[in-house]
Amino acid sequence: MLDKAIAEKARDLCQQGYQLFDQGDVKTALRRFYSAWTLIPKPQTQWQEAGWILTALGDAYFTKGDFDNGREALMSALHCPKALGNPVIHLRLGQCLFELDQPEQAAHQFNLVRDHGGTELFAKEDPKYLAHQ
Repeated sequence: MLDKAIAEKARDLCQQGYQLFDQGDVKTALRRFYSAWTLIPKPQTQWQEAGWILTALGDAYFTKGDFDNGREALMSALHCPKALGNPVIHLRLGQCLFELDQPEQAAHQFNLVRDHGGTELFAKEDPKYLAHQ
């Protein structure tokens, strides 16, 4: 289990990042998420908190239109504890793959969203993703 003080600091930085993200300041949000990432001991993917941070990074990169970095962060998130099967991660990863013209891999991720009970997540997204699943 990750040291409690490190986990709390990482959580605080991610909360700050999401506040900035919600205000439209994606660039500064990314900095907060990376600050949280630097707190996680190596190898980072052994910690559940790393999955949260990588998901936040992937979400921010997707929103920014940086689909390559979004895909990389989200693929890494799937290697963290309790991340595989998380519909939010699979949705964003599928969207990045879709935008990177990888329709088969995107469809697989969208099917995982559905398989893990996340179909309602498509309601807030561009209909092109729902049509592709």
